[in-house]
Amino acid sequence: MTEILLDRDDLDPDEVATELRALAERAQPSVRARSDLAVMVVRRYRRRARLRLAGAGVAGLVVVGAVAAGALTGHHGYLAITQPSLGMVPTVPEGQTVVLSKTLKPERGDVVLAHRTEDGATFQVLQRVIGLPGDTVGCPAASSGRCEAVVVNGRPMTELYLKGRVTDPFATVTVPAGEVFLLGDNRPLSNDSRYLGPVDLKQVIGVAVRIENSAGMARPVPGAPEHKGPPDDGVQDIPGPVPPGIAVSPR
Repeated sequence: MTEILLDRDDLDPDEVATELRALAERAQPSVRARSDLAVMVVRRYRRRARLRLAGAGVAGLVVVGAVAAGALTGHHGYLAITQPSLGMVPTVPEGQTVVLSKTLKPERGDVVLAHRTEDGATFQVLQRVIGLPGDTVGCPAASSGRCEAVVVNGRPMTELYLKGRVTDPFATVTVPAGEVFLLGDNRPLSNDSRYLGPVDLKQVIGVAVRIENSAGMARPVPGAPEHKGPPDDGVQDIPGPVPPGIAVSPR
């Protein structure tokens, strides 16, 4: 068996395709592979569409930025983004790809991409829907002084996807009509609705339907309703540099 090591930072998609064709020729006739295998691999490694999302806390600041997102070829109702921040760890580790539907209506538990504005700066966040319009959301302190669970409409939430990450206590609020209450899964670092308030539903860009690792292996979004996604047939490259990050202070 031949082992190939790929340096993704220096990856040339054309070289990958050439190498795959050469391997296929050497392997014949003992191995049969799909004729479009090289194209599929190249498309996976072209998924360098990037954005900077709210949530990477540094010295009390949160780094946020504007979206550079890829449209799924032939599937105009979807987009794909690459997560460069820590705001949704462990659900979406830094560098993994999130495929989102632009037509789904957000449900409680969904991970969504939304526009935010803070101190005159507009940016985008990838965060989880905790409260829908009319819901009450809070994190009351127990006798220990810690919040044991986020409480929605009087019922504590079970958030296994947090994997032990603690949510600091915050006061109960009622989500206004036409808005959603968003929290990042990396609660200690996320700049979310606890500090910035709920988000207008009109500012929600997309609902996550799957997460993909660096090898292109797809998995459902932990803790979210299951949604059907598009076939895996590639993300268009985005021209130009990644938009710069902006530092804002959580309140």
